[in-house]
Amino acid sequence: MPMRSELVRERAVLAAFARGVLGSAYDPDVPDDIIETVSQVPSEKDRNKLLGTLRLLDTKLGARALMGKGVPASWLSADEAEAVVQRWKKSRVKGLRQLAGVLISSSVAGLYGRPSSQWAHIGYPGPLGAPPDVPKRLSPIEIDRDETLACDVVVVGSGPGGGCVASHLARAGLDVVILEKGGYRSESDFHHFETQSHRDLYLYGATLATQDGGVRIIGGSTLGGGAVVNYTVSFHTPPRVREQWSQISGLDMFVSGEFEESLDDVAARLNVNRDSSALNPRERFVEEGLKQLGWHVDQMPRNVKGCPQDEQCGYCGFGCRHGAKQGPRVYLEEAAAHGARIVTNAEARRVLITDGRATGIEGRAGRHRLRVDARKAVVAAAGAIESPALLLRSGLAGQVGHHLHLHPGTGIWGLFEDEARPWEGVQMSRYSDEIRGWDDGYGPIYESVPIHPAAFATVIPWTSAAEHQAFMKHFPNTSLLAPLPRDRTEGRITIDKSGSVVVDYTLNSDDERRLVKAVIQGAKVFETAGAKEIWSTHARRISYRPDRAGDHERWSDEIRGIGYKPDTSLLASYHQMGSCRMGVDPSTSAVDGNNQTHEVRDLYVTDGSNFPDASGVNPMLSIFGIANLAGKKLAERLG
Repeated sequence: MPMRSELVRERAVLAAFARGVLGSAYDPDVPDDIIETVSQVPSEKDRNKLLGTLRLLDTKLGARALMGKGVPASWLSADEAEAVVQRWKKSRVKGLRQLAGVLISSSVAGLYGRPSSQWAHIGYPGPLGAPPDVPKRLSPIEIDRDETLACDVVVVGSGPGGGCVASHLARAGLDVVILEKGGYRSESDFHHFETQSHRDLYLYGATLATQDGGVRIIGGSTLGGGAVVNYTVSFHTPPRVREQWSQISGLDMFVSGEFEESLDDVAARLNVNRDSSALNPRERFVEEGLKQLGWHVDQMPRNVKGCPQDEQCGYCGFGCRHGAKQGPRVYLEEAAAHGARIVTNAEARRVLITDGRATGIEGRAGRHRLRVDARKAVVAAAGAIESPALLLRSGLAGQVGHHLHLHPGTGIWGLFEDEARPWEGVQMSRYSDEIRGWDDGYGPIYESVPIHPAAFATVIPWTSAAEHQAFMKHFPNTSLLAPLPRDRTEGRITIDKSGSVVVDYTLNSDDERRLVKAVIQGAKVFETAGAKEIWSTHARRISYRPDRAGDHERWSDEIRGIGYKPDTSLLASYHQMGSCRMGVDPSTSAVDGNNQTHEVRDLYVTDGSNFPDASGVNPMLSIFGIANLAGKKLAERLG
């Protein structure tokens, strides 16, 4: 992508439309923020298409074709730009509706996700002070020229899968190199600015979405992987899920006690406990509603030690300043202590394969070429999006990329008289599995997550600048309840001509039905807790007031009629899994019971992509459990 200084025309068009979307709240830094975000879109084709459209809009011919008025877009007044976005939002042309969505979401995120006068307007305190001045625990090696490294095993990815496996291998005396696509940031780097944290810590700056635009994919991309930014939820894989995994995969490990023992082992090492889930302001409404309905409610199991459980905790989706998260850092520090070398900002592009066996990795570290020759094995642990993409770029086929699950979640919003301060407190302190038993265990669980203003601003349906700005004032009094489905939908990871990842996934009608039902029933939680107004996360605002007779029934009918399709709503996936499925049969799985690929010897996959089916619960501990077993077996074989 061109440098920001070269995108003068594109910036001018973005500024015009941002003024229209934001009205009197417009901040002149927003266009630059949008350009930074666009630079992280994974597909070069998509980036160029958006930038080309912006340039076209700034010509009289293009403006007439797309806006119906032959005036370059950069000349538009705020009112004129607002009117154009409003027309596009209602257009019959899908491309124009999508363009309106991009301009709206990027403008409001650019405004509310960084310091501005609007934080005072909505009662948001912003980051609570500067990051602590504490030393870093790890010392990645610097790659300052084209480089070739040699080792016994190269591990691609440093999250729960890669970090755990690397620790086992290094402790067995093997020479290990760990490649991490993201950078290294720790307590002293966690500034807690929302949109910048997305760019610093999340995969593709949290810009990745499914091909149909229906699901936004949110995963970590930093040293330590998703566990650096996740919400510390540490569920054991449910027994019924393990039984189904065994049936699908043909592997006895999931029911023999071997996998359960591995989960227990990891949980002990990560200090998983239910004593670090102090009730936070937003979830007191969740707990109150659940209890009054007589539904299941419990404290969340979390992998933390020394967590203060105070107002700072709601920010640790942008990195925990207290170092309380006991995730991959435990294993990475152990691996480093036993000689493992870590390379950050290192993108693995291709597995080197010689005579049917994996012999290394070829990629880049920043601007430099990087090759890692591995004498004994290659381990892909880059997650359910990037691991299959790496294998596909390397020529593997078969079942690689198939059976993708995304746990696509949505939200139920409640507006209360009292403050909920949705950004504050323990990341996730309560949950309910009241309806998890639906349809043979494919029902969702209810959870709540911290919400910061940029995220809130992007899910509020935008109809005009003034209305959106006025509604943002309700932010401090809003709480969120999120149904997390166990999806039966299976998607697929592919790559485009440039090797960039493509996520093909469209929620099926069966999952949509369960999601609709979960939203309608979940609204009763906030209604019972005293919410003044309740609404769903749809492209247009669909709400009801509990004090109006029959309003819940009217709202429920509307939700059923609209459903959750790409054009009606945006779902969010925090859990990607299943795209390199484990199993004994190469016709239905990508790797065997030892995590070795069916197609290439000495090439292993150890991450969430291994799941035979969706886990139905937050998957971190399940990933650790698989990697813990795989790491022990591989260390024994290679050590």
